[in-house]
Amino acid sequence: MATELKSLVHFPEHYALSRKVTTQYGRLANRNNQFFETIQTYEGGQINTLCVLAIGTGMGSFDKPVIDDLSLKFPMVHYVVIEPDEEDVQQFQDIANSKHSRGEWDNVVFEFHAKTVKEYLESRDKDENATLFHIIHMVQVVYYFDEPVTTIATLFDMLEYGGMLLNVMVGASYGQLFDKMGKHFTDPKMNFIGGDTMVEQLKNHLPTANLSVIKKPKACEISECFKPTSKDGNYILDFLTHVANFRTSAPRCVVNEVLSFLNDEGDLQSNGEVYFKTDDCHMIMYKH
Repeated sequence: MATELKSLVHFPEHYALSRKVTTQYGRLANRNNQFFETIQTYEGGQINTLCVLAIGTGMGSFDKPVIDDLSLKFPMVHYVVIEPDEEDVQQFQDIANSKHSRGEWDNVVFEFHAKTVKEYLESRDKDENATLFHIIHMVQVVYYFDEPVTTIATLFDMLEYGGMLLNVMVGASYGQLFDKMGKHFTDPKMNFIGGDTMVEQLKNHLPTANLSVIKKPKACEISECFKPTSKDGNYILDFLTHVANFRTSAPRCVVNEVLSFLNDEGDLQSNGEVYFKTDDCHMIMYKH
């Protein structure tokens, strides 16, 4: 039976630091490009105003190249941002204002909502003239939805015909690790579920959604995780498991299981470094 605990999402400063350390050890620099490449597969045809719903944008680092590209392809772009962190929303707004002041993104109209996706959907239910979207995208945020599959189904219904929904989650070994964590722990604010598991659930729940999957490789150097006193190793372990102070807060049997899994999945290099090679799972759904 899964034990309830507070995942890393409850500790924003610890989350930010563990993510920073993991990124320093990871080959993740191309993730923005991978996301952009997937968005570029959308073929909108003759659309005067392209409507985009961006969920969990943070400060907009993934969105900037997308907006650059879409603003050149379409006469007008209506870009709706859903991000619960008010500071992140403000920084995204500052970027948009700066672009506008330089004569860029002049054909992009922004709509910012400092809300969770649940709050946004609840307010949208009251709007009889709610916008339908040509593109809906979300990167590594479904874990924080109250009901991931039903929420994605609701979002899918908000697409125009021919529209694309893109959901990016961790897949392969990293996804398996999340699935393992879900067997041991539960948290009302966090769903421990991997991308491959989500793909199967979506296929069952939305059999007519024309779901396709693109796997994008990534890797993280995890040698430090096997050193109990390594600060960096413990931060990486916390980020990979999404549990704060995982090595000391989780039961010893779970810690041993996770370390054994990482060791089995690790790729030993000639220089002694161990890499955890996995992928991001890009789930693409078209409404026809």
